[in-house]
Amino acid sequence: MADIIRGSVTNIVDGDTFDMKVTHVGEKNEVEYNDNERIRIAGIDEPELTAPGGKRSKEHLEGLLKEKEVMCSVQTRDTYGRIVANVKVL
Repeated sequence: MADIIRGSVTNIVDGDTFDMKVTHVGEKNEVEYNDNERIRIAGIDEPELTAPGGKRSKEHLEGLLKEKEVMCSVQTRDTYGRIVANVKVL
């Protein structure tokens, strides 16, 4: 079973990555989490901001997630320290 964290989205980094303030953690989580975490959405790969379509991709994610409450089902941490997770808007 994957760890679960919930919180509010505070910043959109690019089209597949955002920052969140963690407000709730699952009772059966196996890992501890910071108060603020950077989340990479699992299963999507959007262009970087400097690549063609990157700014549009970020704006799209802002429309979906900015200042929303989300629940993340954590898969892993990547080599950059970001949490890779499935994300659901609450």
